[in-house]
Amino acid sequence: MMMKKVVLLLCLGLIPFAAPAQDNSTTYIIKKGDTLWGISERFLKDTGFWPSLWSHNQQITNPHFIYPGQEIQIYGNRLRILPGGAEVVEAPVAVVEPPVAAPEPQEEIVIRLPGRTISFVATEELDDSGVLVDSDDSRILLTTGDKVFIEMKNLAESRTGDRFTLFTVRQEVADPRTGNKVGVLVTDLGTLEITEINQAVATAVIKSADMEITRGARLRPWQPALREVSLKRAEQSLTGVILTGGVGQLALGQYDIFYFDLGANRGIKPGNMLYISRPRTATKLALQDKDLLLPDVLLGSAVVLETRPQTATALILKMANQPIYRGDQVTTATE
Repeated sequence: MMMKKVVLLLCLGLIPFAAPAQDNSTTYIIKKGDTLWGISERFLKDTGFWPSLWSHNQQITNPHFIYPGQEIQIYGNRLRILPGGAEVVEAPVAVVEPPVAAPEPQEEIVIRLPGRTISFVATEELDDSGVLVDSDDSRILLTTGDKVFIEMKNLAESRTGDRFTLFTVRQEVADPRTGNKVGVLVTDLGTLEITEINQAVATAVIKSADMEITRGARLRPWQPALREVSLKRAEQSLTGVILTGGVGQLALGQYDIFYFDLGANRGIKPGNMLYISRPRTATKLALQDKDLLLPDVLLGSAVVLETRPQTATALILKMANQPIYRGDQVTTATE
């Protein structure tokens, strides 16, 4: 609509005005390359005057073009095409729209996340940097402030001050449609920081403990905890399937986290909105001789939190009055 309005204003300029010429008028001959907007800026200094010119000059059959050789009389704040102007022998000069001011930036919508650990489904080789092998006492459960010892895969490249996320593999995840393994469900346990590099192991201190930490916890490079995400419109419409929720979770509800089979390699980005749906089945009273294609059941909406190459994590924001299950489909929202 804005484009149409701009073009309309551009077409209202060089219209004969039914008023007598004045002695102090100036005549200008249109040259190749002239535009309506440029001439208006040059002589009128007011593009807002064009609508009133149009209302007095409806006899012009095609105001969309101006022609080299046409004579224009400029007097005061008026423009007038003089009758009997030069014969048109060149192709019309296309109207060039004026520069349009950049639209005001839209308000950014930010979703603040619940304060809990976010797990993920890893479908590629885990970036396993090492393993927690022992602590400086005999306690089974380890927590914030405890000194621990880490067996690193690349001890020679490790440095004091390096931070890592502690995690554990909870369970294998299979595609609910095929039963084929697609990855493992991983849960972050906390963070640690290396304080000393020894001959065979690194000494570290646990900086935070979000869940129970025990010997055998694995390490991967630390990343800041995700606290909020800005909504972004998806670039294309994609449909995937919910792979799983949390460990042992059968049904999903509002503010639950789930994992689905679309990732960064398909263009999924944190902040993308998702619709959750399920194919609708006909009732027992439906006409059986009809090949019915019924609309899907809309179950709720979610927002993408994290992405990996082939999978992503999402948070359910709204839902209908029925639970959501693994195998339900997700579709990116492009509007």
